[in-house]
Amino acid sequence: MSDEDVALVRASLTVVAPHVSELAAHFYSILFSRYPQVRDLFPAELDVQRERLVRALLRIVELVDDPDNLVAFCSRLGRGHRKFGTQSGHYPAVGECLLQALSHFAGPAWHPALATAWQRAYTAAADVMVRGRRGGRP
Repeated sequence: MSDEDVALVRASLTVVAPHVSELAAHFYSILFSRYPQVRDLFPAELDVQRERLVRALLRIVELVDDPDNLVAFCSRLGRGHRKFGTQSGHYPAVGECLLQALSHFAGPAWHPALATAWQRAYTAAADVMVRGRRGGRP
C-alpha cells in the first residue's frame, strides 16, 4: 500500500469511529443477506463477534504500514479461523460486505480513491490470512 492509501484508510476511521458498533452490525447484516451459507460459521449471538471484528479491523489499520507485524497478526487470525470452517472463498465475500458497510457509514466522505485504498488494505490482510489458514508461512 502507498503512503496515500495508508493515510486515506486511517483518516476514514475518524469518520466511521462514532459508528463502529452499528458498522459491525450492518456488516453482518449485509454478509448474511448476500451470503446466507456463511451464517452457520458464526455463533447465534453476535455481540462478542462484532467486538472481535472491530478490534481486528482497528488493529489491521494500525499495522497497515508495519508489514512484519501485520503479517504476524493476520497469520494468527487466519490460523484461528480454521477452527470455524472458514474457507479461502469466504474472504472475498467478507471484503465486499466490509467495504459496503464502511461506505455506508463514511457517507459522503467515501470516494473512489478511498474505496481503492480499503480494497488494497483488505486484500493484503486477507491474502495473509488465507496463507495462515492453510498453515503456510507468508
